[in-house]
Amino acid sequence: MQDEQHSMRRPVRRPGLALVAATGIIAVTACGGGGGGGDETAAGAGSEGFPLTVQNCGREVTIEAPPENLYVIGGEAGTLVHAAGGTDRIGTFSPLIGEPLGDAEGPLGEAEQAPIQSSDDISREVIIGAGPDLVVTYGLNEFGPEDLADAGIPTLIISGYCGGFGAGQSDVEDPLEGVYDDITTLGEVLGTEETAEQAVTDLRGRVDAVRQQAEQSPPPGGTAAALFVAGPDSGLGAYGRRGMIHQQMEYAGLSNVFEDTDERYFEPNTEALIDAAPERLIALYEPGDTSEQEVRDTLTGRSELGSVPAIEAGEVMVLDFYYSGHGTLAVDGLEQLAELINE
Repeated sequence: MQDEQHSMRRPVRRPGLALVAATGIIAVTACGGGGGGGDETAAGAGSEGFPLTVQNCGREVTIEAPPENLYVIGGEAGTLVHAAGGTDRIGTFSPLIGEPLGDAEGPLGEAEQAPIQSSDDISREVIIGAGPDLVVTYGLNEFGPEDLADAGIPTLIISGYCGGFGAGQSDVEDPLEGVYDDITTLGEVLGTEETAEQAVTDLRGRVDAVRQQAEQSPPPGGTAAALFVAGPDSGLGAYGRRGMIHQQMEYAGLSNVFEDTDERYFEPNTEALIDAAPERLIALYEPGDTSEQEVRDTLTGRSELGSVPAIEAGEVMVLDFYYSGHGTLAVDGLEQLAELINE
């Protein structure tokens, strides 16, 4: 893979980075008296439902009081906080440079920005120096949530990244459910349950519309492979059943030819891709690294892939890699994929 520092969510496993296992931001239990409250502000929510215990990635996280100063790392985490109604609680927002944010771009743009280029930009000292009362992130660098907990700062890692920093490997059968659960739980933690509930309802409705369309009019050429293309000289990787793109393919009416591979991302040899004979190819790429046309040329220009049915038929669909992540852009990505299929 080329220049891993350009994105910390490239489809690779990075040795030496903090790992967290099990499930994501899934449940909140009040440790004190009272309920979580339904008011839409920190002041309205009060503190009678606190401390709260959150089961997060196989560990218990205690949040002592309603968070009012969030440190949010990564655009996916930012979109989830925004959907939950907590944008005004963000003290520091650190998206990856060039990362799309969809409908959340405007509101998140008002938060104090600390963009990150590589994993080196995420440090324990920088986070502690910002004085947050809650960190919401897709992962941490060469330290773990316990290091921040020692400084009195709780950390919530979004569901899709419980498999490890930058892994994006889902431990649940439907990773979109992880997106809904994260929004719901953030709403409970922030006291913005109504906003969070409405956001989940809207996202589910959009997903259901795509699924119904695919069921009513199944796309021709329904077998597909999703590949990551870093550039003209890069190797090709494929996606198994442990990632968001697999779920997006299924909901859009496509059958992943590598669905039996129990991985998010792996690197098959050329023979394996040819033998799988996908009728469509979904080429994921990062716009900052290459262009859509270069991605197409990379696949169609490889003589060794000429016998792949998708190449022979010119069925190469190009999709921004960030739209296969574990924030609300996953729904945008599903809709984009459906449009590409129906062109």
